[in-house]
Amino acid sequence: MGKVYRAGCVSGLHYSVPVKIYLAALGSRGDNEPFRALATRAAAHGHEVFFAHTSDLSSDPLAPYEELELPGSMEKVIADQGVSTLRALLNYRSVMQPLLGNVWDTTTRQILDIRPDVVVYHPKVMTAATAAHAVGALAAEVEIVPTVTPTSEFPSAGIPLRLPPSWNRVSYSWVRAGLSSFQPALTKLAAELGVIRTQSDIVLCPVSPTLVPQPADWPDFAHVTGQWQMPSVEPLDPQLEEFLSGGNVFYAGFGSMRDTHGRSRAQALVSAARALGMKTLLTTGWGGLVPSPEHQGASDVLIRSSLPHSQVLPTVSAGIHHGGAGTTHAMVRAGTPSIIMPFLGDQPWWAGRLETRGLGPRALSRRETRPSVIARAITEALSTREAVTSASRAMASDDGLGEALRIVEQAEAGVSPLRPS
Repeated sequence: MGKVYRAGCVSGLHYSVPVKIYLAALGSRGDNEPFRALATRAAAHGHEVFFAHTSDLSSDPLAPYEELELPGSMEKVIADQGVSTLRALLNYRSVMQPLLGNVWDTTTRQILDIRPDVVVYHPKVMTAATAAHAVGALAAEVEIVPTVTPTSEFPSAGIPLRLPPSWNRVSYSWVRAGLSSFQPALTKLAAELGVIRTQSDIVLCPVSPTLVPQPADWPDFAHVTGQWQMPSVEPLDPQLEEFLSGGNVFYAGFGSMRDTHGRSRAQALVSAARALGMKTLLTTGWGGLVPSPEHQGASDVLIRSSLPHSQVLPTVSAGIHHGGAGTTHAMVRAGTPSIIMPFLGDQPWWAGRLETRGLGPRALSRRETRPSVIARAITEALSTREAVTSASRAMASDDGLGEALRIVEQAEAGVSPLRPS
C-alpha cells in the first residue's frame, strides 16, 4: 500500500511529508486493543508509529510499529482488589494514584524524547495533551465511550445511573467535576514545560454510529469514527469447532472483570442454558467465571480462557457478557443477541444503550444467580435477533480506523477544526 502523508499546499503545488504518531493506551485489553488497531493501520499507511502500553497487552514482535513499555498493570490491580467501587476508592492513594503517576511520568518523557507530530492518548493518560503541546504536536484524546464531551442526546457513560433525558447534558459536568482533582497536576506540568493548554485539540470516539450516532450538538472537533478493531485470524481448535457446530450454544464471557461470584455465576449460567436446551461456552477471562469440577468434561460445557470474538460469536445462538465497549460491538457486529451483566464503569451505559435501541433486554445484576431469571433474559435476548441482525448489516460498512486516520491527518495538516484555545 502506498504511503499516506501530511497534506499541504504551497503556491498551488501539493506537498507531503511523513507523520510521526505516538499512541498511549492504559487499561484492560478492551482499552488497549483499539490503540493497537490504529497503530497497525497508521503504520500500514506509511506513518512512523510508536505505541506505548502496559503489560496488559502482549508485545508483538512482528508489529509494524515500535512498541514502548509503560509501568504497571490493570490486570494486577483487578486481580488484587476485584471490581468493587468502594474498595477502589479506599485503595486509590495506594494503588491507582501511583500507577497513574508512573504512567504520566513515563509518557511525558517518551513524548519529549520522540517529539511526535501527533499524540493519540487514552483519557487516563491525562498529561499527554500537555506533553504534546510542549513539542508542538497535535493532541488527540480517545474517548473510548462518550464520557466528557457533553451532549443532550444521551448521558455520560461515566455515570452508572439511569437518568431522565433532561439530565443528559448536566451528567457530563459531574464527570468533569470528578476529574477536576487532577487539574493541579496538569497545571504544574504545564508550568514546568512552559505550555498554556492542557486540553486535547481533537476528540475521537471509536464507537459505531450504528450504536451511537454522531450527536448533533457535539462541537466540530469531536468525532464518532466507528469502532477501531482488527480482524482475527486465530485458528479454532477441532474441539471448539465441533462444539460450536453441534447444536445451540450459549456464550458466556466477562473479559477482564473479576469478583467473588465467579463460581456461582458460572453454575447459574450453565443451569439456565440447560433449561433452554442449550450448551454453554464458558470463557473464564480474568476470573469473571470460575467453572466447577462438574463443568470439566461435561458434554454440554466447553471451557476456554479467551476466544477470538470475530470467529466465535457469529456461530453462537446468544451470549452474556459484562458490556465492555469491545464485546458489545463484537456481539452486535456478529448479529448475536446478548444480555449484559455489567460490573462497573461504562458497562451499565452500554446495557442501557442496547435496551433503548431495541438490541437487548434490560441488564442483569452481576449478583444474579437464579437460573430461571437468567433463562428468561436469554429468551428475551433471542427475541431481538431481527433487530440485532439489521444493526449488524449496518455496522458492516463502518471503517472506524480509516475515518480516524483521515481526521488525524487533516487536523495535523491544519485543514479541519480544532478545539478553540
